[in-house]
Amino acid sequence: MRRPVAAFLLALAALAYGALPAAAQLIENLGALTAENAKKYLEPLPEALSGTMNSAIFTTGNVPVTGINFSIGIKVMGVSLGGQSRVYTPTDPPGFTSVPPVQQAPTVIGTTQAVAQGGQGGATVYYPGGFDVDEFAFAAPQVSIGSVLGTRAVVRWYSQSFGAHDLITKVHYFGVGGQHSISQYFTQLPFDLALGAFYQELKLSDKLIDSKTYHVDLTGSKSYSILQPYAAVGFDSMDMDVEYEDATSPGTNIAVHFDRTTHLHMTAGVQAKLAFVLVHAEANLAAINGLAVGLSFGY
Repeated sequence: MRRPVAAFLLALAALAYGALPAAAQLIENLGALTAENAKKYLEPLPEALSGTMNSAIFTTGNVPVTGINFSIGIKVMGVSLGGQSRVYTPTDPPGFTSVPPVQQAPTVIGTTQAVAQGGQGGATVYYPGGFDVDEFAFAAPQVSIGSVLGTRAVVRWYSQSFGAHDLITKVHYFGVGGQHSISQYFTQLPFDLALGAFYQELKLSDKLIDSKTYHVDLTGSKSYSILQPYAAVGFDSMDMDVEYEDATSPGTNIAVHFDRTTHLHMTAGVQAKLAFVLVHAEANLAAINGLAVGLSFGY
């Protein structure tokens, strides 16, 4: 059975339980690959991160012009990887020439079985397996506070350092942005409207994974008693860098850069408020389509 992947690139959930089997295997798998093949191996990851990290940030278009409003909670975003490539065609590493039949190797979400490719002179190269996953989930604590001139600030943050002997020595996640009321300038609008922008970065072990995302959207909502349907349209932009140690040359690092990508992001959801409790659920059409839920406390 394929396993869902926990937040923070297979690492954060494992850290919570004091073990890092998936992260350890990822480092080992990358070490066996050239930069070109590592990029192909990790190809599904940027879109998975973009589709999750850029969801469930703004869940209302109602931003008070003045007064104090505050909330703190957790957001959980998930996407299905069913449409992502589970295999790639490797590029021969230096000094190796493959002979037919040319094998396809698993990407990071593909089968766990390594693939052996035969080469000239009887040489063999082994390409590592993936993690056999078809779902990716990302969890983020989130705080929002406002309002000044119809603007609220939103922050996401998680950081944890570990011992030098740990395979993942540090997890650093940070996001900051804000939302500004547009409806304050158009008092006849029959719904609330706000413009939001958000920046996020995720780093594992400083340089293993370094991803940055930018999100901007226009969110509209309408309140009906305790329920508040909302919808948004916007754009996501993301780039990612990876750096790992070359297993064939200890002490030498290999750097891989993923070009920036931009995707349309559309959201439809509903939020419910019960006293000081806010819950919401939404569907997202983004780099990868997915669902998100959140639970917050505030006013």
